Amino acid sequence: MEKGIVQIIGNGNSASIQFEHLLESEGYVMQQTLHLDGVQDVVLRDKPSAVIIDLDEFGDRAWSACVELKDDLVTRKSALILLSSVDDENLRIKGLESGADDFVAKPYSPREMIARIKAIARRISSGDAKKIRVKDIEIDLDEHRVRKAGKPIDLTYIQFKLLYLLASRRNNVFSRKEILEKVWGKKVYVTNRTVDVHIKRLREKLGEYKYPSQYIETIHGTGYRFL
Repeated sequence: MEKGIVQIIGNGNSASIQFEHLLESEGYVMQQTLHLDGVQDVVLRDKPSAVIIDLDEFGDRAWSACVELKDDLVTRKSALILLSSVDDENLRIKGLESGADDFVAKPYSPREMIARIKAIARRISSGDAKKIRVKDIEIDLDEHRVRKAGKPIDLTYIQFKLLYLLASRRNNVFSRKEILEKVWGKKVYVTNRTVDVHIKRLREKLGEYKYPSQYIETIHGTGYRFL
């Protein structure tokens, strides 16, 4: 049976030998990345069961990492846990609002941490977390399939990510810059025109060829939102 991976982001203070041994006894392998830069690429590559980020080491830089990990269709499936030596309510709330699945104060119990990882993994893999329904559109995250009124729609990977981004945060206005970063990534060079073209093609896939759209609204001078 293939072992799950628990990815520690930060220095050795976040990962005790006892924790590593307990992980191994539960069928996990611990991996460690010292830098926050490129964490999304690491998670995309290894698809860990859980990602643990140490706030003490990275501070405010952790918030954008949380958002990036939970906005991506692949990396959002990893349990995301924040660690901090500061057990503050405002800090916990900010972490959860940034996309973290849990917030754990240090020092932590290794056995409790493993129990939390298992609980979050079960929740993420549950049926409710795999599908999004908006209006007459159903988005299946596991199968990367979209249905409109029960009929399948053939989307490219980029179109799927674009639809999911807009539909998962209904009525939220996304600027073209935000869409570029969340769908294509910061390391890929594409222009605002690319977003417009893909929105047009996505609307056509949804059966819309005339303006205004009943699904994706153009906010002139700003970007787009899902109605």
